[in-house]
Amino acid sequence: MSETPADPWPLPGWEAVQPFPFAAARGVFAGMTGTEGRIVLKYYRRHDGSLVATARFGALSEGAPGIVHGGAILTALDEALGAAAWLAGRPVMTARLTTEFRKGVPLGATMLVETRLIRERHRLVILEGTLSGPDNLVYAYADGRFMVLNDADQRRILGRSA
Repeated sequence: MSETPADPWPLPGWEAVQPFPFAAARGVFAGMTGTEGRIVLKYYRRHDGSLVATARFGALSEGAPGIVHGGAILTALDEALGAAAWLAGRPVMTARLTTEFRKGVPLGATMLVETRLIRERHRLVILEGTLSGPDNLVYAYADGRFMVLNDADQRRILGRSA
């Protein structure tokens, strides 16, 4: 019987955070939870203030046999980039997201999502992120433009202000 290697993350000094400020977020906006066998995202703030997340892809995130579906990868990147903006005090929704898939993600893998806020312009927040494996290879990259929601937008779309 072989042992499953321990996940390499979180690293010491990473602080667990909940980037979305209200309980209705259920931890993730995507609504996919480990109990459903899809995606489990856990968020951490590093010493430099940046947001990272671990993403575990369960059996129901399968696309091709043994490989995570691209839509599940896109969901993890989209949510983590939005979470980085929320954690920075910018409540947002995705306006545009571009993704490059570089390598198939094995089903059941725990991956690392790293985010970076690039700049802000008017009501747009521009972010980028990578999905990497324990082998330090980048499996997917995304960059996106996220629209900042004012209080009226938040009430209309989310049913409340953050």
